[in-house]
Amino acid sequence: MFKFLKNGLVLQADFTLKKQSILIQDDSIYDILEPDQIPQKPVETEIDLDGQIVFPGLINGHDHLLDTSWHSLGTMPVENWYEWESSIHSEPDYKLLQKLSASDLYIVGMYKNVISGATTIVDHYPSEVSGTFTNHELATILKYFYQAHSVSEKRLHWCHNIAEQYRNTQGILPFIIHAGEGNSKEISEEIDSLNKIDALSKNTVLVDCCYLSDSDLQLIASKNASIVWIPESSERIFNRQPDMKTIIELGIKVCIGTDSSNTGTSNMYTAFKAAKKYSADFLNNSISSKDLVRMATIDAAKIFGIEKEAGSIVPGKRSDFIVFEDDGSDPFDNFINRVPEDYSMVIHKGNMMVGNDEFRRTSVDFSRYSEVKLNGVSKLLFGRPVQLIERIRNKLDKEIVFPFFDVSSED
Repeated sequence: MFKFLKNGLVLQADFTLKKQSILIQDDSIYDILEPDQIPQKPVETEIDLDGQIVFPGLINGHDHLLDTSWHSLGTMPVENWYEWESSIHSEPDYKLLQKLSASDLYIVGMYKNVISGATTIVDHYPSEVSGTFTNHELATILKYFYQAHSVSEKRLHWCHNIAEQYRNTQGILPFIIHAGEGNSKEISEEIDSLNKIDALSKNTVLVDCCYLSDSDLQLIASKNASIVWIPESSERIFNRQPDMKTIIELGIKVCIGTDSSNTGTSNMYTAFKAAKKYSADFLNNSISSKDLVRMATIDAAKIFGIEKEAGSIVPGKRSDFIVFEDDGSDPFDNFINRVPEDYSMVIHKGNMMVGNDEFRRTSVDFSRYSEVKLNGVSKLLFGRPVQLIERIRNKLDKEIVFPFFDVSSED
């Protein structure tokens, strides 16, 4: 089945915009056409974007979907991650969360991501749980990687044999691990510990990194490892950010993520907002809106080894897009400043997951959509989100509202 999105302003590999049309075959980009070209394939659905901007779907570089909560949990800020982790378990709402199924939590977490344009999610959780959801229709969850929680003795004990986990990557697949999440002695030695077991290399992806020293960062740069910046979570838990100035000066590869919503973070939109504020307050705006979009698209794709599948709008890649109005301003500022419910469409694998009513033709089976109010704005949303939220409320016997997913039936 071919779909034709014509007359868009499409983001190019050099991050300029160009008027083009996109021909989609099933879940992939079949061709990119110039304005005067006519598709040479039988098109079942044609949609005129009328000059709207088309960005590739975002890649959320770090989330914990099983920890999808309706508000922050635990004591914050703290000096070490395990202090926050320990404080969570005594909270009544944490105990309520345990009543919910992994399926419900993962689906709400995927909605959290896709409504903010993140069509690919790096879910940092053991594969025996997360692997169940890697082929879900709402969003793509990264499938091929190895991981551990962290290096220190206080780490959460899943995927705990770090050296073995890294060896399994064969130096190719991503190896994802938290680092620098505190100022205790053992946390301060994490980078050296990784290096000593030969687990610090070009495919190592270090998450958070708030407390890393200059010597840590220099070692990371020399090993060509990467960092996932989780700006909103870092600010909330530690009241600080990684040394982004030094990270950028050293040429360390960086992508951006949200972390779990039980840290009080929301979605990629609020992660961008936190990053922009930090750039303005401490870096003289040296990290621009364009830089953030790059971190969440092609840079992330390269870090996680999926640049042949995602991260840019190129034939052969997944047909994951965000469509939004051109307001005449800088397109990257326009995107970062726009609230997610303003997006005209978010498309995953060729099908609209959230969007405006006039674009319902992106899917043949209209019965799979719900007409809803999303954060007060009328939208079409894939699936049955209102029933999902009602089921969760019934299980909890509590009127909870997810701040990133305030959804109700359309009157």
